[in-house]
Amino acid sequence: MINKILKTVAFCFGFLFSVTSVSAEELFWSFTDDQEPLPIPAECDAYFDEVRGGVFVPTTEEVYQHGMNFLKSNIDSIRRQAPYCLLLAAMDGHNQAQLEVARMYNEGKYLPKDDLSAYKWSFISALDGNKNAERFALTLEQFLTTSDLSQTTGAILETRTIVEGAKKAKQQAAQAALLAKQQELMKDSSNTNAPAGIVAPNSLEPIFSEKDRLK
Repeated sequence: MINKILKTVAFCFGFLFSVTSVSAEELFWSFTDDQEPLPIPAECDAYFDEVRGGVFVPTTEEVYQHGMNFLKSNIDSIRRQAPYCLLLAAMDGHNQAQLEVARMYNEGKYLPKDDLSAYKWSFISALDGNKNAERFALTLEQFLTTSDLSQTTGAILETRTIVEGAKKAKQQAAQAALLAKQQELMKDSSNTNAPAGIVAPNSLEPIFSEKDRLK
């Protein structure tokens, strides 16, 4: 059955062109026992650095690591912050975060019990080459009906499109940043002033003509 869905995903994916920006907060957020929303973990959010004078966003790997650190905490209120970071990393295409999210949905731990969401995320992680996620998806598939699988295929397509869009946007942003840095270095290099009395190399004129040098 998983092979059939893979073929369906491959066939339908080419017809999906629009990418919707979705944050982890919009997908799900956790609450305290008093039904108060937990604060967004500062470690997984954009921040302003006064020293460097700019807004910085943690990398996908950093967000994943923060989520795993929260999950391993001995304090329950801290563990409940893990889904935000892991969902954020999962939406950015981190396939291990996607598997962790699938497990949390499957266990109903810090995310609501939802086997279809668990299957969706494990399947998306498997599409990206995660063998553990593929085995997990195959295990979950045994407990899903044909109707469940049909419904999940649509969710896989939609979320996969968002994930691929996010990955592409990050790659383009990284390339643009690298290009800007290279251009800045070239600009600084071309503006370097030579010491007084020395002519810059690109403005040197030959002292002797070609004919003189051959004598």
